[in-house]
Amino acid sequence: MPYIFVILILVVIFGVLTVRHFDKQEESASPDVKKSTSTAKSKNTFPKGVKSTDWDLFLVNKKHPLSAELNFNKVTVDDKQIDARIEQPLANFRQAAQKAGYATTLVSGYRSIAYQKQIFDNSVAQYEANGLSATEAKNKTALVIQTPGASEHHTGLAVDLAGDDALAAYPALQAEMDQYASQKWLIQHAPDYGFVLRFLSDAKSIQQTGIDYESWHFRYVGVANAKYMTQHHLTLEAYVVALKKANR
Repeated sequence: MPYIFVILILVVIFGVLTVRHFDKQEESASPDVKKSTSTAKSKNTFPKGVKSTDWDLFLVNKKHPLSAELNFNKVTVDDKQIDARIEQPLANFRQAAQKAGYATTLVSGYRSIAYQKQIFDNSVAQYEANGLSATEAKNKTALVIQTPGASEHHTGLAVDLAGDDALAAYPALQAEMDQYASQKWLIQHAPDYGFVLRFLSDAKSIQQTGIDYESWHFRYVGVANAKYMTQHHLTLEAYVVALKKANR
């Protein structure tokens, strides 16, 4: 009888150790499983049918400059030119702002590479007149103005849009415009009409875009893309990279 009792105890101990062993195996495997599931889900959350090569995601910046002018249909709005494909979305955006009680001004639309060079050079000259060296002036200008060929304005898909009260306070366009209700409304509702605030204020975004925060610069990317980018706090640079990694 004592022998049987000892055997039973040994069987119980062996069973407990075996269960614990398999539990530990499952626990050690679970992080990888969760990670794989999470990764798989993240790859499938992009807007349906979107591709990194879509026209409304065309990327132009310092790392992806244009060497020549793009050929696209232009229309004139408030004496500014834009890509004809964003005429209606922009009109809807501004009409909604007007309905909400905010008049807006289209400050800038399409710019040629030659005109961008003029803007850039004028800024450099102004900084030099204020005592900076040529190199310092160019570096400081490059933080707020894209170099010729690197501006989104060349695409006709980007606009500088300001609430009239914000523009009256900051006619030269400054980040502080976002203190005004009109500019806050534009920033908040831009995705509903396919636009995103292109140059965000956090350090990571500035590092990606190479441009300081601009509370007035909106880029058309389409409604689905705009809402996704805003929800996930993505710059266009980061979004295009993510799409390419997902073979989209």
